[in-house]
Amino acid sequence: MLSVEERASDAFEVFKQSYSLSLSIRDLLLSEISRDVASEQPTVKTLAARIRQEMCFYPMTKHESYKLVVGVDAGSQILPLASKRYGVISALAYGLPLCMKFWMPPEAMSLPYGVSGNKFEGMLNARREAKLYETATMYLEAHSNTELILVDGPLALSDWWNMAGSHKDQRRLLDAVNHLLRICKVKGISIAGIVKRPSARYLLYHLGLQDETQLPDSFLLLQALKPGERTFIFSPKEALVQARRPTEFMGSLDFPIYSFYGRMTREWSIPPIRVDLPDYSLGALDDVADYCYGSSLSHGIPLPIVKADEEVKISRRFMADVYSEALSKVRRRTGEVRGLAPYWGEGKWMGV
Repeated sequence: MLSVEERASDAFEVFKQSYSLSLSIRDLLLSEISRDVASEQPTVKTLAARIRQEMCFYPMTKHESYKLVVGVDAGSQILPLASKRYGVISALAYGLPLCMKFWMPPEAMSLPYGVSGNKFEGMLNARREAKLYETATMYLEAHSNTELILVDGPLALSDWWNMAGSHKDQRRLLDAVNHLLRICKVKGISIAGIVKRPSARYLLYHLGLQDETQLPDSFLLLQALKPGERTFIFSPKEALVQARRPTEFMGSLDFPIYSFYGRMTREWSIPPIRVDLPDYSLGALDDVADYCYGSSLSHGIPLPIVKADEEVKISRRFMADVYSEALSKVRRRTGEVRGLAPYWGEGKWMGV
């Protein structure tokens, strides 16, 4: 049996090894990141300058032309048990200035581990986005005096969605977007999709610069746009056609979608957002851009989207609390809780 001194020595050796590993990881990341940034910076500056030369940029003003505005957001979370995965989705509309909250009943789904995790997440994502547009439509049917609706998500849907979920899920999503676009046109409501963390390269395709860099639009425009500026309007679908990329999903929409990027904050770490509008809302382009800029008080995101996001968010802590209550309920009903065994490795956050 090891003495106290020997055990302490062994523990210190383990600590030294882990500390050295941590230092190695730190040194590796610092070296990789600094080298990449230093090597890419000249190209980034050159491309940003070219973008400013080849595009018209327009100033935005902090002018709010709309009073009755609604923001709509959706949330989802997965509860992983050892037997199967459970997913839950919800969506909420938040109307300003009256601070009205509107939501439809949340949905749950479960699948065994025989279905791959990627497929499960794809189905969850597709249903969450469909729920988003369906909730927006239901809100507008009950509040037809709305002047502007901001949806936390794209209207220019890439063909990535053709790989998300089943054909039924994809159809539901497409129908939900088209239904929302139609009701906005009939009621004369301006609509915009707000993409907070855009990773697409639509603008690079539009400018024919896609072969010169693998960087996304938003990163290059962070270098090219000044705070309070937006790009001109362009068609993501036509940009993809020009780049010979598939456009099946966008081509299935009832109305052409146009986009612009806007830098809504002076914060150096927050890239521009992308704003998608259907063709019939282009007459309100300046008003929509100015409202987004004027109401972007938190991290460059329009206030209605921020409020909807706050209300609809499903946190891991919330899911852990639900799991703890499920344990108590099942224990009372059956006296046996092994059926609720968590997926290995998730026990800590689930409170086990």
